[in-house]
Amino acid sequence: MVLLRAKIYSELIMRKKFLFISLLTGIFAVITFAASCGASMFNPSKKVLRNYLKEHSLVVIKNGHTNFYEGRGIKPLINYLKNNTFENAYVADKKIGKASALLIVYGHAQKVYTPLISKPAIKVFEDNNVKYSADEVVENIKNSTGTDLCPMEKKVLNIDDPEKAYNLFSSILK
Repeated sequence: MVLLRAKIYSELIMRKKFLFISLLTGIFAVITFAASCGASMFNPSKKVLRNYLKEHSLVVIKNGHTNFYEGRGIKPLINYLKNNTFENAYVADKKIGKASALLIVYGHAQKVYTPLISKPAIKVFEDNNVKYSADEVVENIKNSTGTDLCPMEKKVLNIDDPEKAYNLFSSILK
């Protein structure tokens, strides 16, 4: 009788272990699936972003929400950064020069897309471990007439600190 109870007790323990392991395996599968879904939602296709940027200046995808911002140059970035950060966000901007790149880094973005990026902007992103994707690389961002360097780019020629760039531009673009 004692031997039979020991055997039943042993079987119960084995079943509980099996159920516990099965439960852990199921939880792991759900977490893995959720992570893979989140990753794909966090990495929108370039085609989708290109379409958004046809109508909007700045696109910020954060916490499952896509937000659109309008304005010329770096103004949408400055306005966004007054009350927000790009932490855990995917940022898309029509064109990114060094000025925009410094502001994006200041906002703690980790992933960025743009149809047009300058070589100085690439350096800013690479120096700050920001993943970026661009369709075209240019030497510099030009002014609206294409005759000279963009005025905002001129202001950051000798600035490499994102916070200094933000303070400079936020005081200019009130």
